[in-house]
Amino acid sequence: MKHIFSAAAAALLALSLSNSAFAHSHLGESNPANGDVVTEPLNEIVIEFDGQIEQGSFIDVTTTSGQTVELQEIIIGEGTLTGTVAEPLPNNEYQVNWSIISADGHPLDGEFSFTVNAPDPETVEEVTEEPSETTKAIEETNGKTEQSTEIKEVVSADEEGESSSTTVILIVLLVIVAVSGFFFLTKRKK
Repeated sequence: MKHIFSAAAAALLALSLSNSAFAHSHLGESNPANGDVVTEPLNEIVIEFDGQIEQGSFIDVTTTSGQTVELQEIIIGEGTLTGTVAEPLPNNEYQVNWSIISADGHPLDGEFSFTVNAPDPETVEEVTEEPSETTKAIEETNGKTEQSTEIKEVVSADEEGESSSTTVILIVLLVIVAVSGFFFLTKRKK
């Protein structure tokens, strides 16, 4: 009886400790992750936690030189903390400081950094606005290739139609031969 009581007490103690340990929300992952080099326009920073977070949690973004990045909105979801900016972050190195309140009321904080190295949108627009002579020649060639491909597809469809009708005729002939052979063998046995 003593062993049963001790085991029950140990189980209750373990359950109470594990519930309080699991009530804390710990950092799961972030996008961008710590040390990432982002090569595409970035409008939001998302931090995911393995548990619920409460109102009052926040995110703070600065450049490594200390200039504050103004966040348009901070969204607190079910285990996510998202900071959005009005326009994509310019190329630079950034430091993210976050502070959350776990579902059990315990505050947690941390930090990570990342670099934005995306192509300049103005440079990309200039390149796409003025197609070169080579690009025009390729487009003309592609247009001719598409036309010849369409002609080949029509010819292939006709050939497939002939092939499928030939297949049907062969199957019907085989069925007739098989049925005739069956009748011939059954009459011969009688």
